[in-house]
Amino acid sequence: MENIYKNLHTNQKIMIYEMLKRGISVEVIDENLELIKAKYQNHEELIYDRDSSITPYHVSVLAGNKGIVKEMLQNNGISVPLGATFKVGETDYILKAFRVLGESAVIKPVFGSHGYDVYMDLTNEAEVLEALEKIKKHRGEQTEILIEEYFEAKEHRIFITVNGDYAVLQRDAAHVYGDGVHTIEELIEIENYNRFHPRTNALCEILVDEELHKFLNKQGLSILSIPKAEEKVYVRGNSNVAMGGVCIDYTAATHESVIEIGKKVLETFPGLPYVGIDFMTNDITKEQSEENYRIIEINTVPGVHMHYRPAIGKSQNIAKYMVDLIYPETKESEYYEGKQYQKSIKRL
Repeated sequence: MENIYKNLHTNQKIMIYEMLKRGISVEVIDENLELIKAKYQNHEELIYDRDSSITPYHVSVLAGNKGIVKEMLQNNGISVPLGATFKVGETDYILKAFRVLGESAVIKPVFGSHGYDVYMDLTNEAEVLEALEKIKKHRGEQTEILIEEYFEAKEHRIFITVNGDYAVLQRDAAHVYGDGVHTIEELIEIENYNRFHPRTNALCEILVDEELHKFLNKQGLSILSIPKAEEKVYVRGNSNVAMGGVCIDYTAATHESVIEIGKKVLETFPGLPYVGIDFMTNDITKEQSEENYRIIEINTVPGVHMHYRPAIGKSQNIAKYMVDLIYPETKESEYYEGKQYQKSIKRL
């Protein structure tokens, strides 16, 4: 039988898998848009990526604006990085803001994902101006950007629902381990090959680009450097999985205060059924205070795959929690985990 879902992103496939398990039929409407139609008895849904009828449109749009999110979270007593929003061409104001922030800053577009056009740990005005020029070139003169403090800590992704279900990952920036023989360039090639032959988890290819070269140069390294045996070398500052970051499950180890903060984030956006939160802290296993954590941004269309197949640790099926909300009547479905889905699942 033809696999009618083969061209969809893995995130969407995992959602479909969960729905088929419950006897929910799924039809692909548009592969490029990741648009599907799901039906269970008389309940039909158009699901666009992970957005469905339970996600209010206005909340989804607001949550996509990093500047508005930052302001709303801060107004609700949630710790966010110090910073401000400007047009990319407002150079003088941006430089003044950089001087106020002090030693190091992050610049990123107000609208964006997957870590694209995000410039971290900018330590002088020349680096700030260079980042602005690149964003201007890629996105245009009217692009809105955020400049904010660089909060150095470990990055985590918190997924949480209004039902109180959650999953937590720690995201470690892309890195390689030296063997005393191969160059960093060769180690990246070996690592990228191993990640896909075969692919057993959500890890993506380590992206080699100008930012990688600059990050290495800041450490006094190049792609031709040969690290010592077992030396861990970070090759990017951004821990986004799409850029080669490593995802590690921390769900069981996460302190309850983190989950309480996650619930407060959901309360900040009434009607939002679930959210992915980029959460910075050096120790997620301990109680959080206003000073030791920052929420960088939120995602109303959170990644499913990295929780489902982390590089290290236990699988967390957050698709189950999402479908519980979209199709609550199927939580105890006679089809769920039964024989009915076995026939359908072969199409995945």
